Amino acid sequence: MKRMYTLLLAFCCLLLPISALAEDDLMYDLGSRAAEVGMDLLNFEPGADNILGLTNAGHAMVKGKTTEHALTGITDVSRLSNGNNNLFQVNRPNWKPLWFYFFNKDSGMAAYMEPDAAFYSMSTEDRKSLAADKAFSQISLMQVDLDKMLANPNEGNTTFNKKKFSGNEFSLIGISNVWAAGAGYDFMNAAAFHDHLCPGVTSGYMIIKYVEKVMPITNQSAETYIDIGCPNWCKEDAYQMIWDSTPGKNSMYVMALSPEDEAAVKAKYGIRPAGIIVKWNSVSLKGKGIALGFDFDTISQELGVANWTGPAWAPKLVQDIGMMDYVDKPESAIKTLKEFEVDEKLLTELKTAGNNPYKVLGMI
Repeated sequence: MKRMYTLLLAFCCLLLPISALAEDDLMYDLGSRAAEVGMDLLNFEPGADNILGLTNAGHAMVKGKTTEHALTGITDVSRLSNGNNNLFQVNRPNWKPLWFYFFNKDSGMAAYMEPDAAFYSMSTEDRKSLAADKAFSQISLMQVDLDKMLANPNEGNTTFNKKKFSGNEFSLIGISNVWAAGAGYDFMNAAAFHDHLCPGVTSGYMIIKYVEKVMPITNQSAETYIDIGCPNWCKEDAYQMIWDSTPGKNSMYVMALSPEDEAAVKAKYGIRPAGIIVKWNSVSLKGKGIALGFDFDTISQELGVANWTGPAWAPKLVQDIGMMDYVDKPESAIKTLKEFEVDEKLLTELKTAGNNPYKVLGMI
């Protein structure tokens, strides 16, 4: 009797997720269908290592409900997964439409799809009788390999001008190409969190690598990095994802720097100011700080985008991909403008609204 009960319990446990996800969960159904359509259009088998999946599932809300089960549907059918560095959630506001995207780095082709709103109201039985692709009101198959797009700019013009990815073109094409170029998991997470890849995010990633080299954390229980983000740009999102430096944890303070003061710092040090990083010890209440500069001008010149005359959609993408060559040598673009010791008084002055941290440090 006990053995029969154990077998029955195990059988019920097996049935439960199938019933809860495969039959009754609309999002699981959509994720599964998206994977089926992507596999068909891009001609790949489950678990293929040349395929990247991107989606805003988990961030998007549909009819007041979250959409994370679509991720399980994608993984179950395609065998793509976040743990394998080939399935990422791209950050989007929860009111934005749900979408799915798959990219084949060998062919450069990408498939994008958005669900048909009518599908959300169908019964389980009606959904079962529907072909996988009929769940989507938009399906686009486009070439997104940057080299191929530049060789045939008309196709790129069509992709961007006709919004073949519903306005997500720059985001998805940039992330796809750096993934194909070998971007690591932490880099991909930063790009997905920022919701697109741009030179600003890459500069933030490079600053992280630079700071960790010249001012490493040596006491994991007491030390942390504090970002005085002045001037602030997309680099701050890389800090949030990789360092967990956030305003809510009092480890990120962002403020604008006037064009005049930015020009004054650049005139004095020969490089654009890129903010201030403090390594703070919460036990000793002391730390070390460095004011940084980032040489965007030289990078732009070296990558051929400083005086770009090609397609309007291309220069940032070209710089995104080109900057991957600088990631492992951040010192080629980053310079320490000033090193200084930090106590509580100075930290307070640096982070206080209304203060110019470069004036606090006597740099201008």
